[in-house]
Amino acid sequence: MRTDEERIKAMHARAEEIEKEQRRRRVRIAQLGTAAASFAAVILLAVFMPQLTQATPGSAPGNSAPAAPVDMQASIFGDSGALEYVVIAVIAFLLGAFVTAFCFRLKNWQDKKDRGEDR
Repeated sequence: MRTDEERIKAMHARAEEIEKEQRRRRVRIAQLGTAAASFAAVILLAVFMPQLTQATPGSAPGNSAPAAPVDMQASIFGDSGALEYVVIAVIAFLLGAFVTAFCFRLKNWQDKKDRGEDR
């Protein structure tokens, strides 16, 4: 038979386990949410980037890039929409790096909470 003190300790230990699992679930949801938001931002930028660059003044009809100045005529960005894809790739890389850093910070924060250091 257990004494009342043993039952109370077991009850507190179980409550702490449940609380830790809830914190892990919240961190997992936050990580998935930030990854999904970043993915959605990249997709939206990829969809709307051509319309944004076509609306610039000075662009020739049927050309997605603005009229190339003299110094950009030999550039790969002169008469093509390659600049749009480069910008999207850079933004996607930066978002990926920020999400990765954010997830590592969340994990470290969760580990500290699990050890009881951040109370």
